[in-house]
Amino acid sequence: MGLTPGVVHVAYGDCDHCAYGSTYPGCGIACVSYIEDVIFRRYVAPEEVAAIFVEPILGEGGYIVPPLEFHRRLRELASKYGILFVADEVQSGMGRTGRMFAIEHWRVVPDVITIAKGVASGMPLGATVASSRIMSWKPGSHGSTFGGNPVSCAAALETIALLENGLVENAARMGEYIMHRLEPIADRFRHIGRISGKGLMIGIEILRNKRSRKPYPALRDRIVEACFWKGLLILPCGPSSVRFVPPLVIGEREADIALSIFEDVLSHLEGKRGTR
Repeated sequence: MGLTPGVVHVAYGDCDHCAYGSTYPGCGIACVSYIEDVIFRRYVAPEEVAAIFVEPILGEGGYIVPPLEFHRRLRELASKYGILFVADEVQSGMGRTGRMFAIEHWRVVPDVITIAKGVASGMPLGATVASSRIMSWKPGSHGSTFGGNPVSCAAALETIALLENGLVENAARMGEYIMHRLEPIADRFRHIGRISGKGLMIGIEILRNKRSRKPYPALRDRIVEACFWKGLLILPCGPSSVRFVPPLVIGEREADIALSIFEDVLSHLEGKRGTR
């Protein structure tokens, strides 16, 4: 249930660690069915639900890519009950996944898209995008004291131009390159679990071992710190994962350097510190 009043949280479509004890694809996408079968029956009537918010790819929760049917079923559920379907693209949007917006990978059209962070290349800016059917407010109905900063808006216009002129395609190409390079690393090291993501939004799960699949946050944190001291900035996410989110201008040379540092750190930690 939710920590914020009026909000109900539902487990994400994580097929490797299913919150409902099911196995894909025979689960019938239980993570979506649960909303209609349990939430709408026991906790809140669908007529009282304004919107379903979802990240196309789970960000802070571990860079998890849901199954193919997940977003399509959510879209169908929202449409069935007249609920707005909102794609939170703050992390995954603006070319990060090899598409302008990550939800495009599932060929699903949301009612609302939330955008921030990458839209202005680091300058403070956020935006809410929706169809004219929804954004039917009269001028002045919604205001913001600090909205529309001209410098941030200029940065956003230049960012969008760069994305449309090659950086989205580069994110897709380099994402495939990095994922391909990570495959032998995952095979070599016993603490590497799932590698997931799209484009340049890549998560690498750190486990105690591949058989138990238990998370190993202590080792994950040591990996992040060791990479930092070698000049590679990576971030933690989820219970026990690290994330690679390089700038969209990255090329193969920079990717090779980053992966070499990552592999050296894994070799050192697995070989010399007894991380079994």
